[in-house]
Amino acid sequence: MTEFFMVSFAVATVLEIIVVIALIRQIARQERGKPPAGSPVLNVTDLLTAVGLFGGTMVIVNLIAHGWQGLDTSDIVLFAATFGIVTAAVMERLRSRSHAAAMTAYAIPLGFGVIGGIVGAGL
Repeated sequence: MTEFFMVSFAVATVLEIIVVIALIRQIARQERGKPPAGSPVLNVTDLLTAVGLFGGTMVIVNLIAHGWQGLDTSDIVLFAATFGIVTAAVMERLRSRSHAAAMTAYAIPLGFGVIGGIVGAGL
C-alpha cells in the first residue's frame, strides 16, 4: 500500500504542476487586461474543503493506526496541499459537465486520506 500511495502522490504532484502552470497563465492573462478564457482553473472554496478533508481524514486514521508518535505534520500538510489542489482542479473541470459529478470528486481526498493515514505520515 505504501508504493501505491507514493506513486499516487507522484502522479498528483505532476498534475499539481500542470494546474499551477494553468493558474499562472490565467493570472497573466488577467493582468494583461484580457478576459479569462473559460472557467477558472480552481475554486478556492473547493481547494480549502479538499485540503481539510484529506488532512483531517489522514490525521484521524493515522492516530488510530499508529498513535501520536506516527504523526508528522509537515508530511500531512504537503500531502493535503497536493491532493487538495488536484481535487479542486478536477472539481472545476467536472462542474461544467455535472454538479453531481463534481461533488463525487470529494471522494479523492477522503480515499487518499485513509490510505495515507494507514501508510503513515513519515514515508
